[in-house]
Amino acid sequence: MAKKCFTFLLLAGLCLSVNAQKKTIAVIGSSTAAGYGLPDVNGNPMQNAWSNENNDDPVNSWANRLRRYYNNLNLLNELDNFAIYGEDIYQAQEAGYVPGISGRPLPDPDNNTTKALSVNPDIVLINFPSNNYDTYGIHEVMSRFRDLYGQITANGHTACYICTTQPRTSVEYDIPNRMKLKELRDSILAEYPANSIDFYSSIVDSAIESSPGVPNDNYLGILPQFGQGDGIHLNEAGHAMLYNAVLARNMIPIASLPLAVKNITIKRLDQQHISVTFTVLDANTEKEFFIWIKDKTGNTKSVRVVIPDKTKNTQTITETIQIY
Repeated sequence: MAKKCFTFLLLAGLCLSVNAQKKTIAVIGSSTAAGYGLPDVNGNPMQNAWSNENNDDPVNSWANRLRRYYNNLNLLNELDNFAIYGEDIYQAQEAGYVPGISGRPLPDPDNNTTKALSVNPDIVLINFPSNNYDTYGIHEVMSRFRDLYGQITANGHTACYICTTQPRTSVEYDIPNRMKLKELRDSILAEYPANSIDFYSSIVDSAIESSPGVPNDNYLGILPQFGQGDGIHLNEAGHAMLYNAVLARNMIPIASLPLAVKNITIKRLDQQHISVTFTVLDANTEKEFFIWIKDKTGNTKSVRVVIPDKTKNTQTITETIQIY
């Protein structure tokens, strides 16, 4: 069955999800991937668990936004998030890996490539943005990313995407170390042009001066509107930027196809709901629809629409949608 969908921004755009096979996604990483500090459904920040047991709780982490997006499009088998606060790329190495440099951590069996591959994923996302990069050298970090990429793709089935570094302004990240994060971002993008995701550019404070002649103390740090205030972690708005960066990679492609509709009307019912009414001109039993809604903060939501009367070629449909 073909699946058609339209996106409502300022105007209605049209796209098609072509009977894609559902995918399994695995995530390994540190606190950003785990959603550290973000609120759960009850508004409580997730800050007290140093395991991967609560990664599903931060409602608007980039990983959970991604899960909702692909679930709503009926394209996701499962998303397994193994990320653990505070860990780094050495702990992500496959079982049995022994670091060649003294003092580097051993692999963590709960958050490494062996664990990720145990769920037979189609896609693995690696998100280790900054932990210990003030100590590790650039060549060392890139070598470990090459190890991870090779371990994940060796089976010939699993695709791997490396999320870049992120800006950081905690005490140990002075200007030279912030520059190192920028250089690592550039190196990852250059080495993996089709398999990297830029988690840096949209959230970095690139202003050298806070005002004319006054140095910006936050230069190459996290833009204030995207940080939790600790110089390390991102708030929900920051995670929305990362989520958009993942979507832009188009890991599960959605191709374009025209769809004939007319008389599109969008009405706000209350603070949480809108009503969308439209006339479908080519409705038949071979089609179902997804309405995509994007709000002003960049959050995207899709809603499955089943054609109510399969005997009519033309009909008007009204859907009530809960928005973010």
